Amino acid sequence: MDKDHAVNPSSSASNPLFLGFMLLSFFFGAGNLIFPPMLGMNAGLNFTPAVIGFIVTAIALPMLSLIAIAKSSGGLLGLGRRVHPVFAYVFAILIYLSIGAMYGIPRAANVGYEMGFRHFINLPEGISLITYVVVFFSVCYLCALKSGRLVDIIGKVLTPVLLGVIALLCGLAFMHLTPSVHAPSEQFNSNPLSAGIIEGYFTLDALAGLAFGTVLANAIMGSTKAAGQAPLAPQQLVKVMIQSSLVAGLFLGLIYFGLAWIGRGMYRPEGYENGAVLLSSAATQLMGNAGNVAFGMIVILACLTTCIGLINACSSFANQVYPKIGYGVYVLIFTVLGALFSNLGLDSILAIAVPIMVFLYPISIALVLLSLIHPMIAKHPLTYVFGVGTATLFAFNDMLSNLVSSPLPWHSLIEKLPMAELGLGWIVPTILMALLGFVIKRSDQAI
Repeated sequence: MDKDHAVNPSSSASNPLFLGFMLLSFFFGAGNLIFPPMLGMNAGLNFTPAVIGFIVTAIALPMLSLIAIAKSSGGLLGLGRRVHPVFAYVFAILIYLSIGAMYGIPRAANVGYEMGFRHFINLPEGISLITYVVVFFSVCYLCALKSGRLVDIIGKVLTPVLLGVIALLCGLAFMHLTPSVHAPSEQFNSNPLSAGIIEGYFTLDALAGLAFGTVLANAIMGSTKAAGQAPLAPQQLVKVMIQSSLVAGLFLGLIYFGLAWIGRGMYRPEGYENGAVLLSSAATQLMGNAGNVAFGMIVILACLTTCIGLINACSSFANQVYPKIGYGVYVLIFTVLGALFSNLGLDSILAIAVPIMVFLYPISIALVLLSLIHPMIAKHPLTYVFGVGTATLFAFNDMLSNLVSSPLPWHSLIEKLPMAELGLGWIVPTILMALLGFVIKRSDQAI
């Protein structure tokens, strides 16, 4: 990491509480805001297992991704090299493009405009979006450019404000809304735990964790170096990252529970178009006309902090891969790309990005989980090759299924696999092939 984005040596930079706040604000984007209320409403009497399932994939997996990055000396590229050097670069580039310029940044910015800005700033339609994009991405650029103060700007300022507004909304909901006792929707009726797990998938935070892990590690190591202290040992770095992850995970869990509880309290038989409409209705009901302003503030802050984190993560990675271009130039590039893609609209962004996400998620989970047991399989590299390779094949099949309208010729075979009805048919074959890779290596050593 070059001096342009070295972390400021403030006492808070290595404080797990503020680092946890920084992580929380990075993860907590628009999707994290709107999925839990709909889950809470649709789960009905199966509220508890559905929320637990959501927490598994929306909190546990991202935190595991952070820990896996902490334990890898080479960050995301280091993880990927355990499979193959070419795989490492292709996989890392796809991750950063998908959570960055191609999807994560423009989606968050666009949602901030649709759900926040335009609700309480009355400007002509043609000027409104342009004004918002210019102001929004100017703030993103300035904050990401001064990444040495990310912990102070986000951890000490933006996140407490965000938490305060959410806490106000949830507190009023607990006092004035009565949880509805109603039957769950079809999705959460037979297996609410699995349905919650799938809902947590949609946050895509397990992918973001692979990028934010590098940002967090740089923040910790940079602050230590700037303070003139000896570099942290790998075990110490992992310890601080785990502590920070637990802080972020705890607050995310409280937020998700509160938002899901609001969804249950706002139940109506005809439902809502989406979680944004549900929360907007709750804010108006609980806080009157000021509710719309408060809700818009929540959305814009959530989207802003997420975009700052994503721009920082993408720029840091690009600078690592090609350091001849300075970090500040990369910040400008990703900021401009994010601003341009934001004008495409959510439907177009989702149409481009969803197949890529479907492809990357199983690969990421397989790589992260294997990396967590790396000391056991370090001398058995085929474990990574067979395990991640199998997940890649299934992920490619899922991507093709999303791109074509008719079922693929082998669709009936895949449907017979365990958990295929949940969209998790890749898990058992991946585990079996990873075990096979482990056994083959052990046989070679015995010979």
